[in-house]
Amino acid sequence: MMADKEKDRYSLRVMTLFGLVVSVIIGIFALNIYYFKEVEKSLVEQTYQDLKRENDEALTYFQGMIRERFEVLEAFSAYGNLPEGSEIEVLGGQGIMYYGIRESQGLKGENNISRLPSKGSNGQSGITLSVPVVREGQAKGAVCMKYTAEELGKYLNSTELSPYSASLVFTRSGELVATCPGYETYANIYDILKTMEFRDEQSLEQMKMTAESGGSGYASYYYKGSWELLYYQPAGVEDWMVASMVKTESYEGALYKIRKLSKVFLASSTAMVACTVLLIICIIYLRKKEAKRAQKDYLTGVYTRETARKLVEQRLKGGGKKRFYACMFLDIDDFKKINDTFGHHKGDMVLTQAGQILSACTRKEDVIVRFGGDEFCIWLYGLSGRKQPEAIAKRILNAFHTSGTIHASIGITLVGEQETEYDAILRRADQALYLAKGKGKNQFAFQL
Repeated sequence: MMADKEKDRYSLRVMTLFGLVVSVIIGIFALNIYYFKEVEKSLVEQTYQDLKRENDEALTYFQGMIRERFEVLEAFSAYGNLPEGSEIEVLGGQGIMYYGIRESQGLKGENNISRLPSKGSNGQSGITLSVPVVREGQAKGAVCMKYTAEELGKYLNSTELSPYSASLVFTRSGELVATCPGYETYANIYDILKTMEFRDEQSLEQMKMTAESGGSGYASYYYKGSWELLYYQPAGVEDWMVASMVKTESYEGALYKIRKLSKVFLASSTAMVACTVLLIICIIYLRKKEAKRAQKDYLTGVYTRETARKLVEQRLKGGGKKRFYACMFLDIDDFKKINDTFGHHKGDMVLTQAGQILSACTRKEDVIVRFGGDEFCIWLYGLSGRKQPEAIAKRILNAFHTSGTIHASIGITLVGEQETEYDAILRRADQALYLAKGKGKNQFAFQL
């Protein structure tokens, strides 16, 4: 009975510890997932911010380049000599003459910037910067400078300016003004983006609507399985937009490393928790074993007097149908003579044998106690009445007699259903032992 209760307590401790460990492991997993999501979110935000910053730099560079070119043209317009018969014209490198679409602006004394149609300059589109030549208060002609989309793209995507992204300029309708390496054959940015995989079907259409209204925004897409980002905003020149595209390789690389470190962390932390649990279980087991050893008499293997008192008193006061119904007090006959004649070593052997006999003749629910010296006490547990303790007493005495070396006397008292006084029960059992010894060796007697 007591052993079962101790076993149940031990099992409960182990299950509680196991539940705690599982909770800790789940907590570690949840914390790791939360950390990974937060880092991923932070990396995404940083990628968006970096792309916008590079786009801002490209925009500043583009606006500065246009401004500088106008300054050059203005200087030439102010101090250069105007030949007879000049018109608002642009002569391309291939000897083809282009006419601007804003001749009236030039003649009115205004700087202007125009797009070249793609039919000119080897089929490439581009831009023309023109500054009027004013003499005596009248526009006499215009000084022009022309760039193809490819040339503008080379300026805009110099390594010093944009080491991580590619930039381009397009109109609100998508026509490319400045292209970037790898896309020189395209005339429209949306033709480029149609080759990409948009997992959100609204992304491309949303970009078109935003660009047409002169707004700014991001577009997210995949190219050959790799995630890429595009940011666009008004260029501040005509109705043009400046866009920057970036591959998120560094982001994905960082995320891969974090994921790998997370797996290592999870594995190591789980291993540490498991080792800690095993260590705790071993400690609990050893402490339980040590505590159990302290409860038992080292020589006979039965309960000590102090431990037995706690166990029996607790059960007597607990009530219930099953309870201690009898108490036996046992004394080894002529034990002092054995000690004096054969020595303490022989006496210890007799006590050990007595403990073995008592354990063999009783059940595991019963409590066997070495009360002191050669005295033992047996508390019988269950529902039985007077006949059962008599049978057990006869079995014990017969076992002692069969051993051929030792004999014992037993005093028995029954425990009342409402009785809870431990010492009173022991006194009656001791009185019964006195009666048994009066009857001779290897006898038992009752004291009600």
